[in-house]
Amino acid sequence: MSQVGPNPEPSEKKTPSPKRATFFGTAFHKVSERNQVAIPKHMLKVAVESQEGQLLLMRLNNEGYLRIYTQSQLDEKIDGIRSRADLEVKVRSELVRGLSRNAVPIEPDSQGRFVLPPRWVEELGLRDEVAFCGAFSWIEVWPAAARRDVELKEKELERSAPSSALIAEIMDT
Repeated sequence: MSQVGPNPEPSEKKTPSPKRATFFGTAFHKVSERNQVAIPKHMLKVAVESQEGQLLLMRLNNEGYLRIYTQSQLDEKIDGIRSRADLEVKVRSELVRGLSRNAVPIEPDSQGRFVLPPRWVEELGLRDEVAFCGAFSWIEVWPAAARRDVELKEKELERSAPSSALIAEIMDT
């Protein structure tokens, strides 16, 4: 026994906590006749191994794509809204309710397949092919043609001298 209290027991080996889910890369996948798509294996693996809860599909502010968040990541976004002292309580509550109503739980099967909600299939034209794009803490689900257009514009921007210099500076530090 120490002067402060009993000596602590030797700590048991703790299992490391799962890594935070972070998503990278872009993968194109066909949409079935039943509006079923499959989350790319590498993205599904990250989501499952992170143990951050169920996956939630949503569309924000009429964006041209859908977002997939883990429960934990969406909870953090909501907590961030709730902690905003610069917003009135009523505004914070409306924002939280809006996000919560807009989030659709998805339960991919073992191969990552899930069904896209019909309203978003129609609104976004997610008929033939989609692009799953890692956006670090979430996954974007784009109509494939729209994503290809964005990628062409991004490549043009990357070729510009100021953009190339900035990317090199960031990546080299």
